[in-house]
Amino acid sequence: MASYMQAVGRYGPRVVQGPHAMEDELVAWMATDAGANPNVVRMVLGQLGRVLRFYLRRGSPVVLPGVGRFRLTMGKDQELRLNFSLDKDLRKDLRDRRAFVGRTEFTERTRWTPDQYKARWDAEFPEDPMELPDSDADSPTARRRARRGAAWGGLRRRGDGEGGTTAP
Repeated sequence: MASYMQAVGRYGPRVVQGPHAMEDELVAWMATDAGANPNVVRMVLGQLGRVLRFYLRRGSPVVLPGVGRFRLTMGKDQELRLNFSLDKDLRKDLRDRRAFVGRTEFTERTRWTPDQYKARWDAEFPEDPMELPDSDADSPTARRRARRGAAWGGLRRRGDGEGGTTAP
């Protein structure tokens, strides 16, 4: 039985991944942008992994201005996990669709319903029909998201001490 998430992953809107930005290209861009010697930039870029290992192994989060914060956490199984929090300005800039110059595909499917995904999946994979999730419109999580406007781009309520204001 296929899941709804499999269908969305296969048929939903997506960014077409371009070629990887490799070290030589990064070094050339950074050296030109900063007016620095490319060999120095290559050396500093090469040290980044070592610096992250050193500080994270001793339990110190690493903040790279304009990039984000790296930190280690531990699960109840005592397994160490690397967490990365993107810098909020970088996140905002990367989410700006008007500034995006890459390619996308299937953007016309943005408003597809679960039934449309199911029909497409079942037509392509009749031997593995998709099972739609039960409607959770009455679940506590769905009610909480609806109140916050989460996941639908709605407005959130933010308290300001005088009845609240509406923030985008």
